[in-house]
Amino acid sequence: MNTRTSLVVLALFCLRVDSFCQSAANTYVDRKSQQRLTSSAHLEMENRANGEGASFDGKEVIQDKPFYPWIVVPSYSHTFFNKGREDWQRETLDIFYQPDKYLLLGGSVDFVQRPPNDDDIMYSFNASWYPLKELEVHGEISHTPDANFLPNNVYSAGFQYILNPKVTLLLDVEQLYFDTNYSSAEYDITQIKPGVSYWFTEKSFVTLRYAHGWVHDEVDYDYYSAAVNFGDMPRDGQLTFGFAYGTDPELDFGAPFAALSDAYIASVFYKEPIKPNLSVFAGLEYVYRLRPDNDKELYQSITPTIGLVWKF
Repeated sequence: MNTRTSLVVLALFCLRVDSFCQSAANTYVDRKSQQRLTSSAHLEMENRANGEGASFDGKEVIQDKPFYPWIVVPSYSHTFFNKGREDWQRETLDIFYQPDKYLLLGGSVDFVQRPPNDDDIMYSFNASWYPLKELEVHGEISHTPDANFLPNNVYSAGFQYILNPKVTLLLDVEQLYFDTNYSSAEYDITQIKPGVSYWFTEKSFVTLRYAHGWVHDEVDYDYYSAAVNFGDMPRDGQLTFGFAYGTDPELDFGAPFAALSDAYIASVFYKEPIKPNLSVFAGLEYVYRLRPDNDKELYQSITPTIGLVWKF
C-alpha cells in the first residue's frame, strides 16, 4: 500500500515571499508542509471507507515502503518583467522531517534578490500534526532580519478537516508585519483563507479557495483561486494547473506601503520521479498586474521555476 507523499499544489494562492503576492510557485515546493500528512490521511480514510487496510490498536497502518523520514527541496526561480523592470531571482531550500506518520516538522531559507531594493533572506519554521485521523493542524513562523521588502515577521496557522474520502475543508489565517528599510511606517496585513478540495481519485483533485484580507486594519480586499492537480500521469508524473484573480497586495519598488491592485495569475507545474527517492519539477507562472486604480497595466511578469525533491 503506497502513501501519497507527493509535493503538489494544495491551493493556488499562498504567500509568495519575494513580493508577498498570491502565487502558485511557493505552494508547489510544499511550503505548506501539511501536504504530506494530508495525502496519507486521505488515502487512509479512502481505504477505510472501502474496507481495506490493516488494523493495529484501532488505527490503520499506512506507511511508505521504504519510508524516508527526511525530504530536501532546493528550487530556483527567475522572474522576467516588461516595461523595463529589472529581473528578480529567488533561491529556496526546504527541509522536512517526519518522526512519525502523524507529525511533520519543517524549516526553510529563502534568498530573494529584487533590484533595486537589495536582497532579503527569510527564515521559516513550520509544523503539521494530526491529533485526529480526520483533522490536521499546522502553523508557520517566518522572520526576515533587516528586511528591505519582505515582511519582518509572518505568523500563520490553519487546519484541514477531511469531511469524507472526497471532500476536505481548509482554513488558514496569516498575519504579516512590516517595518522595512524602504517603509516610512510600521503596518500589517491579515488574510483569512477558507477553501475546499474535492478528490477525483487518490492522486487527482481540485482546490477552490477564497481570501479576505485587511491592510493597515483599514482597507480590505478579496481574492479567488482554483488549482487542479492531475496525479495519475504516466510514470507517476504530476501535472498542476492554477488560476487566480483578485486584489493582490504588493510592495512596489520603494513604495512606503503595500499597493492594493488586482492581478491575474496563471501557472502550470510538472513533477517527474527519477528514482523512488528523487524527483525533479519545473513550472511557469504568468502575472498580469493592474495599477492601484485598476485602470491600466502596471506590469506583466513570467517566472520559470526548477527544483528537485530528495527523500532519504
